[in-house]
Amino acid sequence: MGKVIISPDPIKTKERIDINGNIIDPKTKRVIVPKEPDYVPPSNPAPIPKPPQAPVVNEIPKDDGLSVLEQIEAAKQRLVELEELRKLKIAQKRKELEILENKTL
Repeated sequence: MGKVIISPDPIKTKERIDINGNIIDPKTKRVIVPKEPDYVPPSNPAPIPKPPQAPVVNEIPKDDGLSVLEQIEAAKQRLVELEELRKLKIAQKRKELEILENKTL
């Protein structure tokens, strides 16, 4: 840590402060340093600008040539494929678990 050194011959100064808070010279009675006014917020603050908004666009659903019934059938087929993938993944993880259990025994 830094060391604090106190001078053996400190310089004494006197400052006079008048009732308004100004520092004055005691000999001449003149203001040396005027008091800074306290912060007063402006009575009419400037309006805060709003951040720009992204434009709102109404999206039109894309028609890829499939009717509603065809889209439903395609979704059902995709669900069947996902179910098969899930079963394969479960079987794979079970095999990995068996291998790990055999290694620890």
